[in-house]
Amino acid sequence: MEIRLKHALAAVAVAASLQSALAQQGPGGGEQKPPQAGVIIVKPQTVVQTKNLPARLEASREAVIQPQVSGIVQKRLFEEGAMVRAGQQLYQIDDAVYLANLQAAKAQLAQAEANKALAQSTANRYAPLVKEKAVSRQTYDQALAEVKVASANIMAAEAGIKQAEINVQYAKVMAPISGVIGKSNVSEGSLVSPNGTVSMAKIQQLDPMYVNITQTAADLRRIKKEFQSGAMKGVDFSVQITFDDGTPYPHKGRLLFADQTVDPGTGELLLRAEVPNPDGELLPGLYVRADIPQSQLQNVYVVPQSAVTRGTKDTLRVVAEDGSFASREVKVIGERKNQWIIGEGLKPNEMVMVDTLSQLMAGATHITPVIYGDDGKPLPQQPTASQPVTQQSADGKPEAKPATPVGEKPAAQ
Repeated sequence: MEIRLKHALAAVAVAASLQSALAQQGPGGGEQKPPQAGVIIVKPQTVVQTKNLPARLEASREAVIQPQVSGIVQKRLFEEGAMVRAGQQLYQIDDAVYLANLQAAKAQLAQAEANKALAQSTANRYAPLVKEKAVSRQTYDQALAEVKVASANIMAAEAGIKQAEINVQYAKVMAPISGVIGKSNVSEGSLVSPNGTVSMAKIQQLDPMYVNITQTAADLRRIKKEFQSGAMKGVDFSVQITFDDGTPYPHKGRLLFADQTVDPGTGELLLRAEVPNPDGELLPGLYVRADIPQSQLQNVYVVPQSAVTRGTKDTLRVVAEDGSFASREVKVIGERKNQWIIGEGLKPNEMVMVDTLSQLMAGATHITPVIYGDDGKPLPQQPTASQPVTQQSADGKPEAKPATPVGEKPAAQ
C-alpha cells in the first residue's frame, strides 16, 4: 500500500512539471514570449517640493460707494455689473440746495470785499489827520482794525464758496477706482445721507486678484531657514492655482508677503499672492487650492505611486537587461502629486517596473519591458531581442550593447 502511494505522488509531481514546461511553450511548441510590462528609466533630478494649501480669492481693490452729502437721488448713470472707470459719474444727487448755498457764499464774499474797501478808505483819510491831531489816535487804530476784520471776512467768504463748490461736486457721485460695479442699493427717489447705514454700490478691481493662503507658522519658519542657507537658491516661487475640481488655472501668481501675526487657535498665518485675471475667470470669495514651494531636493528620483509598495519597508521592482526583475527596498522622502520622491535605493538609468500586479499574479519571472516616457505614453521605439538596448555611457554618449535573449544570463564583462 505504501509503495503504491509513493508511485502516485511521483506521478503527480511529473504531471505538474510537464504542465509547467508546456506553459512556457507557445502554441507551436516554441518558447512563449514573457508578458509585457511598463517600465520607466529613472534619472537623478532636482525636485522642488510643493504643498497644496487652501486659499480664498479677494479683489485687489475694493471701494464701497457712500454719499458724502444728503439729498434725493435723481439719476443712476451706470449699468449694474458693468466696468466703470475711475472718475466716472455714477449717481446724481439733487444739488439745488447746494447751488443756492454757493450763490449765498459768493454774495458774502462781495459784501466782505465792499466792507474792506470802505474800511481801507476810512483808514486812509485818518492817516494825515492823526498827525495833525485832528483825529485821535484811538479812532485811527480802530479804523486800521476794521480793515483787518474786513480782510478776515473776505477769507471766510472765500472758504464758504469753496465749501459750497465741494458740496455741489459731491452731489455728483464719482467712481473712486476702476473696476466692476455690482448692484445698486439705491434707486431714483431714494434719500441718502453720509450717516446712512446702506451703501450705494460697490466697485471691485478683479485684475489682478489677491490669493489669501493659510500656512502653518512652523512650515514658514523652515522655508525661511532653507532660503537663508541657500538650499532654495534658484527656486521659482510662483504660485499655481487649482480649482476645487482639480482644474489648474492657466496663469501663475507671485507671492507678495507673509503676515506677521499667527492665529493662536490654529497656529497658521496668512500668505498673500497676486495672480492675473485677464479673462475674469476668478471671482472674489472663490475657494481654490494653491501650490507653494516648500523645499528643494537634489539628486532624487521620481516614480509613479503605482510602482511603489508602501509598508514597513517601501519597495519597488527593478528590471534587469535580460527582463528579470527583483524587489528592492527604497526610501520615500516625499510626494509630488501622483508620484513618490525616492531619496535612496536607486541608481541612474535603472528600469523600474510600473505594471506589477498582473505579472506577479501570473507568476512570471521575466518581462518584456515597455518603456514609458515622461508624458506617460510608451516610447515609439522599444528594444527587442533583435535590437540593441541603448544605454548611457560614462561620457554621456549613447552606447549600443546587444540585447541578451530573454531567459539567458548576460555574458561576463
